[in-house]
Amino acid sequence: MISQPGRRRRLCGLVLLNLAGVLVVVGSLYDLFVPRVPPNHLKYIGSFDAQFNRRLAELDLAMLRSIGGCLFAIGVTCLLLINGPMRRGNGWARVAVLALIGGAESNNAYRMYPFGSPWYGPLTFAILAICGVALVGKAPGDGSLDLPANCERHIRAGGPKSN
Repeated sequence: MISQPGRRRRLCGLVLLNLAGVLVVVGSLYDLFVPRVPPNHLKYIGSFDAQFNRRLAELDLAMLRSIGGCLFAIGVTCLLLINGPMRRGNGWARVAVLALIGGAESNNAYRMYPFGSPWYGPLTFAILAICGVALVGKAPGDGSLDLPANCERHIRAGGPKSN
């Protein structure tokens, strides 16, 4: 049985992780549906002739939408992992969510910084995920095998009985 403070800590971790996952999805939707090249990108590029600007704008929007699609998939996958395997206490799900959100959003922030993009958003999502994973910890009765309860009972009982 898990103690009340441990239960609250775990719940707080799950809330932080869900918040991080939702923010990753919302951020990805901006990248997916941005109508025109962001002003900070135009400022970084400078001015070129009209034909080059049009082609460069198409490339920039394609890259933004590409990262948006990837981050959308990462956000949805993490929400599924957080509310499925991680809630049940599977340790591999904590590692997967940390690798997905932490890796993707830390790299996103690192790559956004030189271009004057709002890098602090993705960095915040990564920090939320790190804090959430740290708070979630192991679930009550979390064993090294991460098997469902009925499997553990079956193993303890000595496996199938033959006639």
